[in-house]
Amino acid sequence: MKSVGILVAMWEELRPLRKRWKLDWTGPGDFFTGKLAGLRVQVALSGVGPRHARRAMQDLLTLGEPEMVISLGYSGGLKDHLRPGDVVEASEIETLEKRVYCSQQPGQRLLSLSKLAATKSSKRQLAEEHPYAYAVDMESAVLAEAAEAAGLPWRALRVIIDPLDSDLPINFNRCVSAKGQTAPARLAREILTHPHKIPALIEFGRWEKRASQQLVEKSTQLLEALNL
Repeated sequence: MKSVGILVAMWEELRPLRKRWKLDWTGPGDFFTGKLAGLRVQVALSGVGPRHARRAMQDLLTLGEPEMVISLGYSGGLKDHLRPGDVVEASEIETLEKRVYCSQQPGQRLLSLSKLAATKSSKRQLAEEHPYAYAVDMESAVLAEAAEAAGLPWRALRVIIDPLDSDLPINFNRCVSAKGQTAPARLAREILTHPHKIPALIEFGRWEKRASQQLVEKSTQLLEALNL
């Protein structure tokens, strides 16, 4: 049975995947396994950002011994035509230092950062400085680097949650734990201190719902195609 290792940063991304794929927690840490379409699926929940992703990738490669690794999750758009729920299947990962990781599959390019691009002005600047990148994330470069060092094929599938010309409605860095789980008390405090942002937050919730549905459907299709 083929074995696929998957890196996911946030609980909000993992939760619908775990439900659809019937993943069981196996540990150690936030490590989940299951079977789908004849594949052994192993998912490591890393938390947000490169530092957490690097630690999770070490666990995934050591404990899971996958034959292929995949980065799954949400992204911010860097192209005008990309809307919430649109999918970017990346075969290239670029860093701010202009290093580029290339897989063997046709696809698009991601820009992988060390911190969140939360505003439309920051995304516009990144889009101008990195014209080949379609979307921005924070973990895929770590996965690609680890995969290439281990001699493994890799892929990245990212779903747009915030378009190019949109600001994130609130400072999610203050509302999310190190493991990428939204803390309700922190979120409530952020909303109470910025009540004028409630309409934008409601709209963002609609975007997240659309992105979640697409993440589950497209990643399931990807795994099913791997075992054809």
